[in-house]
Amino acid sequence: MIERRAWEAGGKTQVAPAQRLVDFVEGKVSTDLPHNSYHPGTSSQDLSQVLPKRIHHVLQQGFKEFGSKMKGYLTNEAIVVATESRTSSPIRIPRDRESLSHIRVSGLYPCGEGAGFAGGIVSAAIDGQRCVEQIALKRAV
Repeated sequence: MIERRAWEAGGKTQVAPAQRLVDFVEGKVSTDLPHNSYHPGTSSQDLSQVLPKRIHHVLQQGFKEFGSKMKGYLTNEAIVVATESRTSSPIRIPRDRESLSHIRVSGLYPCGEGAGFAGGIVSAAIDGQRCVEQIALKRAV
């Protein structure tokens, strides 16, 4: 539902709806957006129309509270971009449970998000570390 709203707000393209951070916290639509690294582009939108009310409100309060504790954090040079809600690959490359190597391709160790074995940065790093440990064990033998 959220991804569909974001897609619609972005003109049914890969353009992502966004707001400047202070504008987001204050509930104002940004008149413009700063240059950013998202290549398909961003479009100034009211993210309260994209995010569920509860999530929108909690984010507003969280940004406001963090901004009161960390000078310079709450700035309109930062933007809030909606939304990425899928964090792992829709497929899983097969691998042996113990050796973590591919079940058919020798020397291939599928790991992390792209291979379907993690759902975020930390879990991908841990999965990668586990694969490296298995490679080291194999070479030690």
